[in-house]
Amino acid sequence: MRRGLFTLVCAVLAALPLAGRVSAQVERTATIVAEPARGPILLELFTSQGCSACPPADRLLASLAPREDLLVLSFHVAYWDHMGWADPFAIPASARRQRGYARTMRSRSIYTPQMVIQGGVAAVGSDETRIMRLIADAAPTALLAITREAGAVERFQVEVPEMKDVTVALELWAVMYGSADGRFVPHGENAGHMLHHVNVVRQAGIVAVVERTPALVQFDRPDIAGADGVALILQARNLGAVVGTGRLSLR
Repeated sequence: MRRGLFTLVCAVLAALPLAGRVSAQVERTATIVAEPARGPILLELFTSQGCSACPPADRLLASLAPREDLLVLSFHVAYWDHMGWADPFAIPASARRQRGYARTMRSRSIYTPQMVIQGGVAAVGSDETRIMRLIADAAPTALLAITREAGAVERFQVEVPEMKDVTVALELWAVMYGSADGRFVPHGENAGHMLHHVNVVRQAGIVAVVERTPALVQFDRPDIAGADGVALILQARNLGAVVGTGRLSLR
């Protein structure tokens, strides 16, 4: 394992493709003149139960989770599974998303714990001082309103407000997550510890490409075990700037 950033992180070279798209229905809607409401600031923690530097970052994320102005997500990666403990919460989409950010930010490596704020800047996931400063300086995003439609197959409906300053096509990500989870780790760098996590991502993928706003997006609810919430992230293609966020509890 190669260590960097004063041994506070676990680093690995980046080189994987982005996640694929999931089909959805996108409709134009009437233009809304009112200023759109602000969405929560997006914090994405890339973490692993196989990394001894990650528990402090997991605790920091948990302390920030109750804030209504923040949308925190825990993306568990599997690239440390060979170190003695396979992270049970790791999914392929996590490493793909993190490597996509590395390409966008022109970084030659990825590491854990890493916190990405609003899809544009990154910090060591346990560096509370820097993370709080980046939160304070984060550009505002539009609020994505999401509702559920009952039926034979439950559907989500997402309202994307008009964004006059956005002139590029946008990708809408749907992220299914479990609000709280934990596991005792018997092996690896965190052997003997009970690790707790918040908003653990179970599935993440693109559900629509939004070329003009305002728009209405509809897609079927994925059947994902352990998911009790859905987060929406609207950002420029290839994991560019985040311009809209939203969430809905499914409990």
